[in-house]
Amino acid sequence: MLYGGEELVALKERVAGFPRPLLSAYLSVNPAHPENQAKAYVIRLKDALKETGTPKELQRRVLAYVDGEQPRARTLAVFATRDEIFDIYRLRVELPERVRWGEPYVAPLILALQQYEPYGVILLDAQRARLFVSVFGEMEEELDAENIFTTLGWREVTISPSTAAPSGGAARDVFEHRIEAQTLRFYRGLVETVRDLIERFGLVRLILAGPEERTSTFARTLPRQVADLVAATVPLQLGASEREVMQRVSAAEEQAQYRRQQSLLAEAREHGVSGLNETLGSLQEGRVHLLLVPWLSGERVRGCDFCGLAYIGAQSCPYCGSGTRERELVDAVLDLAEARGTRVEFVRGENADVLREELGELAGLVRF
Repeated sequence: MLYGGEELVALKERVAGFPRPLLSAYLSVNPAHPENQAKAYVIRLKDALKETGTPKELQRRVLAYVDGEQPRARTLAVFATRDEIFDIYRLRVELPERVRWGEPYVAPLILALQQYEPYGVILLDAQRARLFVSVFGEMEEELDAENIFTTLGWREVTISPSTAAPSGGAARDVFEHRIEAQTLRFYRGLVETVRDLIERFGLVRLILAGPEERTSTFARTLPRQVADLVAATVPLQLGASEREVMQRVSAAEEQAQYRRQQSLLAEAREHGVSGLNETLGSLQEGRVHLLLVPWLSGERVRGCDFCGLAYIGAQSCPYCGSGTRERELVDAVLDLAEARGTRVEFVRGENADVLREELGELAGLVRF
């Protein structure tokens, strides 16, 4: 079964209640990624299991199962104890690859719930509109509407009695004007349907698809609060299959996300916080409402298990005096973000390079 949406919420609660010690492994198995060719994720898992100190017999069982898996998802999540539990979940979402032995590790599931927001796709031309919703990497068509009207009543004014086409330039102009007016009425009628979809699914972005002249016309009919959600437009034929819609729109969504993350980095540089120490401090004070983290960060920090805080290099907690233990930065900031109601945005590609090299690995937008 492929998991997403509501299933992820239930899965998070289930995993949190598993007995200890538990193996929690999140593997990137998306066959579209070059690093996963020839099941390279099995080798990565083998190395990670050794590093975490997972019991050898459990290592053998998990590796045997994963090696026999035919990837049909983007992330494979494995949860297992020495004896009782051996659960496999196929997730539609991309998650950082992590392997843990000990406490149930639910931070990546929390990340998925925060990160993969639903968006809508409106595919249209003059006669028809199709509305799709994408949630957790899966797209479904929610509406197929037609612009139903007839030109029969216009014949004596706009069309020559002996032909099915307007006669003369002026008549043709009148005919085309009426067609365009009817199309605009059709588009305006769609606006309420779009509003309903935004509210029902909690859509945070819209992508318009279709012939350029139609997407631009439809965009002009949108009220400001809806128009502000439009992230991209995609040239696409109305009769495209759901698979083709998903492929073309996913590429546009990635580009829109890249531009949005560029904007967030610029805002953090100008008005936010950046650098490990300053950002961690602001995060722990509850000042950060959006935290920017590189997708694959190799940084490590020290954390206090009693206070739930993280520090750079501190061997003991300055608050309670307890000794600290080393943790991966991603794990520490996800725990802190969850406790403080901070949204986490994982930054990829060239934007991740900018975050590391120019902003010191972490950055954030602040509440005050």
